[in-house]
Amino acid sequence: MPSEAALEALPKVFRLADETPYVLVSSIAAILCAAPDRINEVLLLSVDCEVRQKQSDGSEAYGLRWWPAKGADPMVKWIVPSMVDVVVDAIAKIRKRTDHARNVARWYEENPNQVYLSTEFEYLRGQEYLKNIEVGRVLFGKDVDRSIINLWYRNKNIKTATIGGVRCYRFVDIERNVLSMLPLHAPWLNKDLGLKYSDALFTVCRNDLAADKATWPGVVATVSINQVNNRLGPKTGSHHETIFSRYGFTEPDGSPIKVTTHQFRHYLNTLAQAGGLSQLDVAKWSGRKDIRENATYDHVSADELVLKIRGALGDDSQMFGPLANLPKRIVIHRDEFARLKVPTAHTTEFGVCIHDYTMAPCQLHADCLNCSEQVCVKGDEVRSARIRDELVTARENLEAAKQAHADGYFGASRWVDHHELTVKRLAQLCALLDDPSIPHGAVIQLSNLPVPSRIEQAKVARAALTHRPEPSPSAIISTETMRNLMLAMEKNDG
Repeated sequence: MPSEAALEALPKVFRLADETPYVLVSSIAAILCAAPDRINEVLLLSVDCEVRQKQSDGSEAYGLRWWPAKGADPMVKWIVPSMVDVVVDAIAKIRKRTDHARNVARWYEENPNQVYLSTEFEYLRGQEYLKNIEVGRVLFGKDVDRSIINLWYRNKNIKTATIGGVRCYRFVDIERNVLSMLPLHAPWLNKDLGLKYSDALFTVCRNDLAADKATWPGVVATVSINQVNNRLGPKTGSHHETIFSRYGFTEPDGSPIKVTTHQFRHYLNTLAQAGGLSQLDVAKWSGRKDIRENATYDHVSADELVLKIRGALGDDSQMFGPLANLPKRIVIHRDEFARLKVPTAHTTEFGVCIHDYTMAPCQLHADCLNCSEQVCVKGDEVRSARIRDELVTARENLEAAKQAHADGYFGASRWVDHHELTVKRLAQLCALLDDPSIPHGAVIQLSNLPVPSRIEQAKVARAALTHRPEPSPSAIISTETMRNLMLAMEKNDG
């Protein structure tokens, strides 16, 4: 995820940026900090992507209309109120810096076989030959040094003529070369989405994001993912100036700040997970079709898990199970009890384990579903689905154990007891997860069933050995039968 130094520097860069490359990239970063977009989705926003909608309470909701990249339906992604002003400012900055390029794209839609010229230099269109200075006006929209024109000319197959002792270039040759630089599929930026360059928010002029190259005002392009990443933190060995280095921001140790566009998505997803947003809502907010993909973006730390569970102790609206009532019955402050009862926490396949491994190893060999130190969080759809699948499997295992016990298999009764307990706990847990009266984000702990110590477990195992039941007749193979089977096998081998 983004470093603390990066998150502190970004708002400052956003306010300081005054050149097109840094304005565009810092504004993109602002959008990525407000909604968990993928960078390719941001770069496909239309110029009219903003949506405002009146709410029932009279307030106004603000969002961006966008196309998800991995198959989800087109949607409006609403921006949290605290970030609305930032995103509005970012969109305005981007739109201002890219208006000219969209106008050029619109001009080419109406004049696909002619080179764009500014009104100031439109008079050049009627000339057959152009001098160096005039070529610069066609290519770069301004007077440029002769060396730039000569450098460009050497890489092109353009015939020249000498008129009055001056080298000149044919206008049609210059025009043909400029038109060849336009995007291959223009006027469409993305035909499947119906998005033209003239309607795209991130339509720019060629080299707008290059600090060491002249901009081509008559050639449209779009901002690329590499251009954004290079300004956020280029690969080792690259000499691109970042939005951080441009304004003197570094990590505390003086090293360069580096961020990738996808880290913002991980950051916002983690904030949503830590805040108790349901997995379904996290998936919808992030534009996912499958809520199972949320797990990849869940970076909630152990400390955050501990604080969440501690905060729920003793709260009837947030904690369900034995831990909800204990703080009410003891002569100790609730917060102090919470620190003693839940010193640590870590995620498991089905929820969160609050066992303190500094005191003792796991005595159930990771049999989390039969452990009183396992708690679940309602709204975690990924782990809830695993719990429901486990209930189906546990019921099947219970039937198989009962059949084995009926057939007289030694030890089968212990498996029957184990699976009965597992089914009971899973059914109880699923009932709580499906209970509409329990809010999303609530912490659930099942009945405080005693966890036997290792000595008790050993005593039970020894008792089973000393009271070994007689096998049923159907489970006994006589010596005579065994001898006949062995003779038949030897005969077949021979």
